[in-house]
Amino acid sequence: MMKNILGLDLGSSTGYCYNIGPAHHSGTITWAADKELKDMRKQRFDRRGDIRVIRFFSWLQRIPKVIDHVVIEDVRFHTSLAQSQLWSSFRTAVWLAFPATKIETLDVGALKKFATGSGAADKLKMKAYLEGIHPSLYKTDLDDNAIDAIWLWVWAKRNLAKEPI
Repeated sequence: MMKNILGLDLGSSTGYCYNIGPAHHSGTITWAADKELKDMRKQRFDRRGDIRVIRFFSWLQRIPKVIDHVVIEDVRFHTSLAQSQLWSSFRTAVWLAFPATKIETLDVGALKKFATGSGAADKLKMKAYLEGIHPSLYKTDLDDNAIDAIWLWVWAKRNLAKEPI
């Protein structure tokens, strides 16, 4: 039986890739426009009710609850406390939206190595390898967030669901 997987590259612009049976969905969603973020910061709503997290959680709740595995890119932040807290809020939203689902993280370097053979691969290499190895998953309008989410999905299909791609 085919496993339903959700791959997420969390951020203000979140890359996603998931399947429900054979139907496959991928892309990137930006949770707030720059002007919204600027207005939100003026009123300190970025610290007490960030609209990006609220919109992300709402979107997650619309995904059918037949997901078997969720895999998110595990990012290590060193420069920005706010960025670290936002990512943690997104991760918590995933936990709340899929409480009975197996949730896994994959380190950025491990994802790059899985996708290209090099843990130091850049965005262009990740895109080129996706187009070359998995042309059926590749679309020309995908940004690096969606490409990372697709690679997360491929990794989960192979390593968590034990399914060929």
